[in-house]
Amino acid sequence: MHEETVTLARSDADGYEIALRRRLIGDTVTDELIINGTFAMDSARTMSEIALAEALSPEPGHVLVGGLGLGFTADHLLTIGATHLDIVELSGPLIEWAQDGLTPTLARLAADPRVTIRHGDVATLLAGQPTLPGLFGPWDSICIDIDNGPDFLIHEDNARLYTPEGIRAAIGHLHPGGKMAIWSQGPSKEFWYDLTSIDPHATERLVIVERANRRMDYAIYTVHRPE
Repeated sequence: MHEETVTLARSDADGYEIALRRRLIGDTVTDELIINGTFAMDSARTMSEIALAEALSPEPGHVLVGGLGLGFTADHLLTIGATHLDIVELSGPLIEWAQDGLTPTLARLAADPRVTIRHGDVATLLAGQPTLPGLFGPWDSICIDIDNGPDFLIHEDNARLYTPEGIRAAIGHLHPGGKMAIWSQGPSKEFWYDLTSIDPHATERLVIVERANRRMDYAIYTVHRPE
């Protein structure tokens, strides 16, 4: 079967390489996001992105979304009833590609009046150092998928988000009773210990995905702000 890979867009404008590729195998089309030469996500296996959104159900409300990616988490949040999404994305080019409609999901998000996409660093925002005028919260829910998780970082600066201090600071941006969901490439014992020490009702859910004959155990963590 004929296979072809096309680079739809590529940029290193923000100091790191990001590329959007499309793989064509027969009639199957798969979009891929590559960061610094490392596979980040694709459109073929979106179960963990969907599970991240579902972790904020049944009423996500007004959601701060850290990381646009290929848009599947944000798109599903709208499907399950989010009233508005404030998406903060570190990559300016990725935002431009969404506005240019390079993939169907990104195009749909960019055109949705319930969605605001801002160029910035959500880790800095959650640390209490706002760099985005007018974007202060609090939010009903927070959804974080900005890296590979506490143990598999692409951007070392994101480590601060996964510390106990970073978790507490992020929770402070929630309304009382609000929930934060965090995606990780795999389970992290240390991170899980920190979460449960902050919130005894924190949860860890594993999402099993088969990818290229490999089993991936992704983890979705949730933590709450007390009422």
